[in-house]
Amino acid sequence: MKDIVANRKKIGLVQKIQLMRTALLENGFFWTTHLILYYAASSIADSVYTRMNQLRTKRDLPGIHSVAMNREIWRSWDWESGGEEWTPSVEWKKSLTDSVLLKYMTKGGRILEVGPGAGRWTETLQKIAGHLIAIDISDRCIEICKRKFAGCDNAEFLVSNGSEVPLVEDDSIDSIWSFDVFVHINAPEAGEYVKEFKRVLRAGGHAAIHHGQDGGVHGGWRSNLTSKTFRAILEANGFRILTQFAEWRDGEQVFKISQYGDLLTVFENPG
Repeated sequence: MKDIVANRKKIGLVQKIQLMRTALLENGFFWTTHLILYYAASSIADSVYTRMNQLRTKRDLPGIHSVAMNREIWRSWDWESGGEEWTPSVEWKKSLTDSVLLKYMTKGGRILEVGPGAGRWTETLQKIAGHLIAIDISDRCIEICKRKFAGCDNAEFLVSNGSEVPLVEDDSIDSIWSFDVFVHINAPEAGEYVKEFKRVLRAGGHAAIHHGQDGGVHGGWRSNLTSKTFRAILEANGFRILTQFAEWRDGEQVFKISQYGDLLTVFENPG
């Protein structure tokens, strides 16, 4: 398993040299050479990523999270795994479904999903919804979902422009779900989506949105959206934030939203 580059600062230079000597004795020259190369390359990569993120912030650049870039990335993505490559474990997904998704999404209601991808969460949402509308910036994802859920008469799939909710009537949605999506949407587009949420979400309706917390500082190719910015956007549009968390407890187990410190924000339209 790859290590966290920042953790290397917890070992001093003298100790690192001793560790390399031990590695050489125990593993030989060839393996130890690869270890040194890995350490050097990953340290450079980490430094370059940090610099890229600093430049993005300083110059207000979209990075790889512009609408055009997102459209191309997710249109070209290999969806053979159905998005489950982002699922840490079967237990994690089941707990997130039972403890969060089913708790906040209205059974039998009209549910909006933003960014279904290949239908990773859509399968559960479709089963509980009276009617499900799923929108995605990738026309390929929409085609995948249309094929996958072709026999479901309570689900429809629409291509979005990356900041709007198309063809959905005002005050017609009971619940909104989006996971592994807003971590890749920059703040301006997130703001436009939230305006649309205000338009379509009924009074008393809930939304659960997974998003980044620190603007990509800790990796994961996160967008420039931060928890502070997202909270401000929601409040400016009249939403009431019910809870915002990076982890949840399920019995004796504690699960994290992601390894990058992401949050899930649940909010309500008070009307």
